[in-house]
Amino acid sequence: MNQLHTGRTNGDVWQLLTRARRRRRVRVVVACVVVAAVGAAITLALGTFDDLVDRQDTAGTPAPVRAPAEPIAQLDPARPFASTPAADWADGAAGLVPPPAVAVGDFDVAEVTSALAAVHDVLVASRLDPLLTVGHDPSTFLGLLAPDAGRQLAPLFGTDRQNEVASLVSLLDPNSPLLPVEPKVDGAMTLGAGSTGELVVHTNYVFVYAFRPAGQVPLTAAMDVLVVVRADVDYVLRDGQRWSRGSQGLWYGAAGGHVYSISCSAYRTGLLAPAQVERSVAASDEPGAYFDPASPLPTTGGCPH
Repeated sequence: MNQLHTGRTNGDVWQLLTRARRRRRVRVVVACVVVAAVGAAITLALGTFDDLVDRQDTAGTPAPVRAPAEPIAQLDPARPFASTPAADWADGAAGLVPPPAVAVGDFDVAEVTSALAAVHDVLVASRLDPLLTVGHDPSTFLGLLAPDAGRQLAPLFGTDRQNEVASLVSLLDPNSPLLPVEPKVDGAMTLGAGSTGELVVHTNYVFVYAFRPAGQVPLTAAMDVLVVVRADVDYVLRDGQRWSRGSQGLWYGAAGGHVYSISCSAYRTGLLAPAQVERSVAASDEPGAYFDPASPLPTTGGCPH
């Protein structure tokens, strides 16, 4: 008789994410807010010019005629992604397109098709469904996992350990509401074989959330209100007599990623909020790379400890 294994062989999520941190796979990178500094420099230069004009006026020299200032393009709340690499990405769940199903190991095409549909539903529940992202209710997400996997994760939600599930779900700060637009999504799923009785679906996606701005935002500062989440998560379907009934179903495997243009203080509690609410953010280079799910994961973090 085959020995039954429980889901505990996968380790609890704290151990999983600790190992991931040790491998430096989970990184936090935040936006470099330079618009204010540039604006200050321009203001200073204009102030010096004004002083010069005033002195010329008092000396009887005609003041030059100034051309009217060009209006500054403002962020359109209905199209907040327009000036970013995510402008043409799919909206919400439409960006979660599974690959064609093929037989993998002991799993036939029908079983692989079912597994891909299950992973699609888990990604929606963990990253896009307002029940979890806004309402912080993990019931749908946990219900899609194997019973033993759900029981491991459930005690972390709504506690001071909530940041330990940040690699698996997107929890938005209730003090920073979203704009009424769907997040933008890009990425892919790929299939792989695990141990006996395991099918691995590797998910590699970027989710971009648009938060409601506090006042007008120049188009050049769109990243002040956008948050980019890169999530690289392996979901593992376990089936067959090797596994106990409670361990049969979908599990989380290796989990890594990064977030970009965020409030560090919110993220330390497991929540996502835009850089606009916290100006003391760290610098980063080549922000376009953080929109690319194929780019290497960063090797340094941006939030001070």
